[in-house]
Amino acid sequence: MNDRQDLMIPGKAGKLSVRTKGLSEKAKSIAVLVQGANLSGQAGYDFAFSGGTDYSLMDALVARGIAAVTFSVRGYAKSECPPDPFSIDTDAAIEDLITVMDWLAATAPGSAFQRPHLLGWSWGGRICARYTQTHNDHVARLVLMDPALGGGNLIPLDPPDAWWSGGWQYFHDRLEAEFSEPEARRALADFVMQHEPKSPNGIRLENARGSTASVAEQIRRPTLMLYGSAAAQQNYMQGGLQRADFFEKLNTRDRALIIVPDGGDYAHLQKPRRVIHGHVADFLHSK
Repeated sequence: MNDRQDLMIPGKAGKLSVRTKGLSEKAKSIAVLVQGANLSGQAGYDFAFSGGTDYSLMDALVARGIAAVTFSVRGYAKSECPPDPFSIDTDAAIEDLITVMDWLAATAPGSAFQRPHLLGWSWGGRICARYTQTHNDHVARLVLMDPALGGGNLIPLDPPDAWWSGGWQYFHDRLEAEFSEPEARRALADFVMQHEPKSPNGIRLENARGSTASVAEQIRRPTLMLYGSAAAQQNYMQGGLQRADFFEKLNTRDRALIIVPDGGDYAHLQKPRRVIHGHVADFLHSK
């Protein structure tokens, strides 16, 4: 569907798994989608199951004329893992994002390839925000979807193991019952147990020992901050600033803060997903 391509590209710590949809030299707009801490980009943004409709954000963007690219950070899903999974922190993920952005720029000469949109969910929001701080000229428009902004609040427990496994019940419950279809809850948990049962614990070690905060004042690109109404309740998600304070400090007049009813941290996989798809596409289409 949508000219899907799955490929491996060379990265700083081994090959990275990349998925594209709707990508061609004729693409006028491209969005790079960056994963959270628990799921690869392919799982988080291209989720699908028998009987489920409109769960793939990648498909939703392509249907609205925006090509979509996502990838798995090193150690996640099919991307190769370095010897120490604890080393897979935000700095490492930013290196992988730079690899994907450079690969995309080399793929075709068009302006969309040189300056794509950037979207990050949860930990991906931190990755994208910190990347944009030092690469504003490489980003068209920025979407921070329930971002874990970094800094400030700690989780005071070092993870004992290099790998984390939430288990079937964890992922089933992440799609809160009041916001989600029952079949989607089961399908997500089944998918993770079959395809991505564990993930590196580097980001949890980073959160426990103190993460580098995203700096809103250094972000000069048009920015959308988008949340499910029940999201960002954990202190560590908000980082050193409350989300409204971070929003006000963004160094751009082209910005929006949207709270979508009836969704949690995984709102783009829940009942309000179509509303979220619309908000994202409308913002990326803005001039």
